[in-house]
Amino acid sequence: MTLIKSIATPVVWVLLLMAVALILTRFHRSRKGFKIGWCCLLAGLLILLAFSLDPVANLLTYSLECRYAAPLPDVLKTLDVIVVLGGGAYPSGGLRREPELSRYAYPRLYHGVEYFKNSSASVIAFSGGPSRPGAESEAEVMQAVAVAMGVPKERTVVERHSVNTMTNVAGLAEVLPKGESRRIGVVTAATHMMRSEKAFEQVFPHDTIVPLAVHFTYNPAPGLTAKITPKVGHLEKSTIALHEWIGVLWYAVRY
Repeated sequence: MTLIKSIATPVVWVLLLMAVALILTRFHRSRKGFKIGWCCLLAGLLILLAFSLDPVANLLTYSLECRYAAPLPDVLKTLDVIVVLGGGAYPSGGLRREPELSRYAYPRLYHGVEYFKNSSASVIAFSGGPSRPGAESEAEVMQAVAVAMGVPKERTVVERHSVNTMTNVAGLAEVLPKGESRRIGVVTAATHMMRSEKAFEQVFPHDTIVPLAVHFTYNPAPGLTAKITPKVGHLEKSTIALHEWIGVLWYAVRY
């Protein structure tokens, strides 16, 4: 999975195509090889351009996020457990005196705590291991922030060892209070929800999984200039969406 994750990005595809183009145009003496090299170079540039445009990035994002919506208050009242999946954390060290949640994790935590306060859930669980050996686990960082936001610590559960979505879910199955026929609310980014929901349904087959999607990023640009101007932010959005689609396919094959 680590290898698949590392190559599931347009930047890697572009670099590979450019490497092939360099080899073929520099060292291949035949006219056909030279032509293929230039085609690889052009393909790499077109991939980079396409995924850096607003329409492409938002189309990929929409394909994932359109399946979910913010939960209604009536739905929150039916929940037994709320789970907040990790989205990354910066460990303490160097110039950083305390660990901090990433910009992807904070919306999950903030909304997860708000949903918990307005729900009938008895427990809120946080999942996520350390970003490197010896660092603070993301789950513990989220728990500390949640307690600071007014959540009683005795109503929190942490899963502090997982490294990806499937191990998130498997670890939660071990630390959550035992039970069946529960309604488990899952809080994660809207782009990440499809993969997460399928993983929870597999690990918790006797419970009802309720998606609590947050951090919606689909937001088409209003003007033509913005639509045709390549931006790093659009490339990042495309990369996240492609990573999720590849993850969905990989989970379907492996699990």
